[in-house]
Amino acid sequence: KLQNSANNIVSQGRNKVADGDNRKIRSDINLTEDTNVNISKEMVNQIIAKSEFKANVKVVEIADKNIGTILDIKS
Repeated sequence: KLQNSANNIVSQGRNKVADGDNRKIRSDINLTEDTNVNISKEMVNQIIAKSEFKANVKVVEIADKNIGTILDIKS
């Protein structure tokens, strides 16, 4: 059995909060945050960054291989 210590706020549903000491439920409050982030643009930027990172890793691998080849030739 649930205790009534929170005045059953959980059972009131989404986007409803208790209004301070008045202990009434307000449903006119919008709890979602309005951001200035364009999610589709950020996803594209993440994909581009991932591709750039993979390209940089490949450059480092090739440089490492070339240095190894040069050291093998000198020895």
